[in-house]
Amino acid sequence: MKIEEGKVVFLNFVLTDEKGEILEDTREVGDFSYIHGLGDFIPKVEEVLEGKTKGFESKIVVEPAEGYGDYSEELIYEMPKSDFEGFDDIYVGLDFQAETEEGVIPLSIVEITDETIIADGNHPFAGKTITFELKVSDVREATEEELEHGHVHTEGHCH
Repeated sequence: MKIEEGKVVFLNFVLTDEKGEILEDTREVGDFSYIHGLGDFIPKVEEVLEGKTKGFESKIVVEPAEGYGDYSEELIYEMPKSDFEGFDDIYVGLDFQAETEEGVIPLSIVEITDETIIADGNHPFAGKTITFELKVSDVREATEEELEHGHVHTEGHCH
């Protein structure tokens, strides 16, 4: 079956940065899956995969502008520590969502001081040239429910 819009694609990949450091490795956690053509995956990778089939392998280099964007200092937020009163466990690396002038955005705590919490709204891979070494492990039709929900359902689970 060919990869095209509305198909569920299962990939094994190793994602590395420009230094060759592994950022993500699906071999440790199992296949990554997405519905092709919905804009939920990196467009350059989807473009390379278009029309391919199970077993296809490739090495794809993705520049920041084609992937997770440039790193932006404007997405660093300094907040009073008092904004986090009532939270049981605040730590560097904690991911949360916050209401900003731009709307609700995902943030990650990068620094904690006596008075403030510094959070970063950049994707962890922002500003990095990344390389996918991938293999298509399967392709199947998306179900009507998956297409309605806009994501893949694993056996017995809807994420």
